[in-house]
Amino acid sequence: MDATREKTMPVMSKEYFTTGEAAELINISRSTISRKFDRGVFFGKKNPITGERMISRESITTFMQQYHLPLDAMGEERKRVLVGTADEDLFVLFQKALKEEERIQLSRAAFGGDVLVKCLKERPDVLILDDELSDIPSVEVVRSLRRMEEQSALKVICLGKGKNTRRCTEWGADEAWSKEGLGREEVEKRLRDLLGLPEEGKREAQAFEHQRRWPRVAVGVPAKIGVYRLTAPHRRDSGKAVLDNISCGGAYVTGMELESGAIPCEAFRLLLEVDRGPLKNMRAHCKVVRLQSNGSLTAGLEFVRLSRANLGMIQAFTH
Repeated sequence: MDATREKTMPVMSKEYFTTGEAAELINISRSTISRKFDRGVFFGKKNPITGERMISRESITTFMQQYHLPLDAMGEERKRVLVGTADEDLFVLFQKALKEEERIQLSRAAFGGDVLVKCLKERPDVLILDDELSDIPSVEVVRSLRRMEEQSALKVICLGKGKNTRRCTEWGADEAWSKEGLGREEVEKRLRDLLGLPEEGKREAQAFEHQRRWPRVAVGVPAKIGVYRLTAPHRRDSGKAVLDNISCGGAYVTGMELESGAIPCEAFRLLLEVDRGPLKNMRAHCKVVRLQSNGSLTAGLEFVRLSRANLGMIQAFTH
């Protein structure tokens, strides 16, 4: 086993990191890690005897995403999408469509021969194939890939106009998309569906600090919470909390208690439900933007999916 693999494997499997390990991953000092842990920027657990702080994988990942730090050191596996095209504008469309989707790694090959080589070397999850390749017809590229047993799991999308694109599906392409009218949102949604990535994982373009511009109103009512991992959004850990205050952009909850007694150590969302008072029947999916543990667990939340009815209810309550 080579030295790189020896170093990477423990990082991929670890749920908690020492302050020294966290400092090395983020490239800041151990003392800064410790201070941020004590202030609630990082969370995890603390040895009651030695006082040693153990930083959770999730809080490190959240911090790195917030400051646009590369996640490669964390061993986070990303889906690979290869675009086979010589059309610069077409590739830029895909770049813009996926610029907020950190779970997908995008690459490009300008010629059919390069597509075949990259598929063998990089093993992409999805190949998007332009029907206007200059050296090898896209149909022949698809036929060649489908003859390779090691490429049997590769999902192929043919992109073009007219009957050549339809012929690709006859030779094994999974889907055929028309170039005409292809938009960013459509590209992002269809690729997420093809890769099996849940929509909740989409990074919100609007920052929580901006959402805070809406007026906050004290509430102080009990609420139900459900915590779910982005990789398994239908499996939820139930719990309870107190809805301390709320705005049209987010909320603040205190006294969080989960049946499992533990916060997931991977990317997660929170479902907030209120069944009493002026906000009765309110339900919202939330991103946790601040999590603190100081005797009890509290969280600052940003709404990521809010129906018009729930938004109207909050607006009536806060104005």
